[in-house]
Amino acid sequence: MEKAHLYEALYLVNHGIDEAVRGVQRLKKSPKLFMETYHKSMASLERRRSMINLQFMLEMRKLEENDESYFTEEYNVWLSDESLTNDEICRLMCGVERERKREGKPSLLQFLPRSKRPKKTPKKTEGVGSSHRVTSLQPHTSGIKSTVPEDAHV
Repeated sequence: MEKAHLYEALYLVNHGIDEAVRGVQRLKKSPKLFMETYHKSMASLERRRSMINLQFMLEMRKLEENDESYFTEEYNVWLSDESLTNDEICRLMCGVERERKREGKPSLLQFLPRSKRPKKTPKKTEGVGSSHRVTSLQPHTSGIKSTVPEDAHV
């Protein structure tokens, strides 16, 4: 949508040149107008139109090529079965938030104030000779009765 107004502006420029060409063609009917002036005017208008269109299209091509590579990458990220990394999530959400801000919509992300954030405790590193106690991987099941018959687990 950001580029739509540029294409509309180019349309208006071309429409204005079309109006100017029609005006010059009407002046051609005047007996006092020399043909040389008419042809110079027509050539000048068409030359300016081609210069504007060419410059605009070259610039837009660069923008479109940049966008193509960006959106191809985004498309591949969304199609991937792999989970997104924190950086990818952050980048995508920043883009969403930027777009919402530009549209005047409220933010989707809400951050806790510093006073309500949980305190971070530094993790203790365990050395080679530490007294690390290995806990059982079996869940504690005292007081829980199973409804599955014991011979069902063959």
